[in-house]
Amino acid sequence: MKLRHLEAFLAVAQNGTISAAARARNVSQPALSKTIGELEGLLGATLFERTGRRAILTPAGESFRAHALDALQSLEAGVRDLSGQSTVGLVKVGVLPTVAGGFFPAVALEFSQTRQDARVGVITGPNRYLLNRLRSGGIDLMVGRMPSAKDMVGLAFEHLYDEPVLLVARAGHPALAMPASQALTSYPLIVPNPGAIIRQNVDQYLAAQGLSGLVPVFETVALPVALSLLERSDMLWFISRGVVERELQRGTLAALDMKSDYMAGAVGITRKFSFNENSPADLLARLLHRQAGKVTAR
Repeated sequence: MKLRHLEAFLAVAQNGTISAAARARNVSQPALSKTIGELEGLLGATLFERTGRRAILTPAGESFRAHALDALQSLEAGVRDLSGQSTVGLVKVGVLPTVAGGFFPAVALEFSQTRQDARVGVITGPNRYLLNRLRSGGIDLMVGRMPSAKDMVGLAFEHLYDEPVLLVARAGHPALAMPASQALTSYPLIVPNPGAIIRQNVDQYLAAQGLSGLVPVFETVALPVALSLLERSDMLWFISRGVVERELQRGTLAALDMKSDYMAGAVGITRKFSFNENSPADLLARLLHRQAGKVTAR
């Protein structure tokens, strides 16, 4: 097995097609296909399932990619050590809205003070987008709500803490003095997007209240958009507590009493494989767990 086999394999895994990987590596498509075929022959396993033009990793391919990434990263580190080149470690993190406002920035600040030779690259976006980036190696880990079971194949989830879904309104809203079921039929509603992890919790709650036919006026989990709508109207918003924690503490938003004990879900770290001990990614994960301990101890 040669270095070109690993590089070709990782290029296809990241780009999703043989043609795109060939362009990225500036080689011909037949040459790259031949290299992948050689690697599969050496391993005695099929690494990709060809579906049309797409090349999708098989379970064997998913497993091998972790080892291939480790091998290349180790080799690159050895080259840097021998050449005397200094390097700045980079941890690429996908951050979901529930931790973006307060929990994760607190950890990122502590990380920067602890490891001044490393930095954190933050990517935000919908759950499915970040999961795809995680699988392709575009990010090292994802922090936020636990993905659904069907999206966890080949991934590991580390629980940090549990967080409720709230129904919030602007301070002084008349609905704050009403039962939640009455408020929901009296005022316009904002709900999470269909692809958001907490949308299922919201739909289940509305169904339990006999309000499954309720039509929302907006769908979003974006704080800047929803906050502006709430401040300018009598709208209500279903959202994870972590997204609006600062606004609740400042008193600009308030939560209605939904009298529900099942509107909560796990928040944690989703990743593909263990990190090398004392690596920047390993340190960040440990700091996330420590910060979670402080949150749950309050």
